Amino acid sequence: MKVLLILGFLMLSIFFVSSYELCGPRSCMNGYFCASDYSASICRPEAQAYTIIQVNITNEGAWPDSAQFKGTIRNICGVRIRKIVLSVSNKDFPILKTSAIWNARYSKEFEEISLPDYADGIPPNDELYQFGFILKNSNTPKIKIKSIRF
Repeated sequence: MKVLLILGFLMLSIFFVSSYELCGPRSCMNGYFCASDYSASICRPEAQAYTIIQVNITNEGAWPDSAQFKGTIRNICGVRIRKIVLSVSNKDFPILKTSAIWNARYSKEFEEISLPDYADGIPPNDELYQFGFILKNSNTPKIKIKSIRF
């Protein structure tokens, strides 16, 4: 009986720790994002990120060798968001040159976009944050939310 109780406790512990481990932008498994503040962090299902922010990417203009995109993020929660990290694949995100992104930072090494690009963050209550970039093609890139820090 003790063995069954210990085994059950270990299984629940493993499930709890693997689902709710401390995290950063590159530590949650696929399909999850990291939600954090200054004292705690947790991996949550990616669908829950869209109850916190709305992300929209639109094509603002295309040329034979490139296209300009505008991204908007709407903070729909009641808390200031300090940082958002978005995942992009280098094959889906062929940036024209390193300076062809604004109001955000792009890391080719980690295949991610970090924003906002200023210290105040994104205020709560439906505030919009805009950023942009120019790619070598006109395909709208696939973007996933990797982390949100409050």
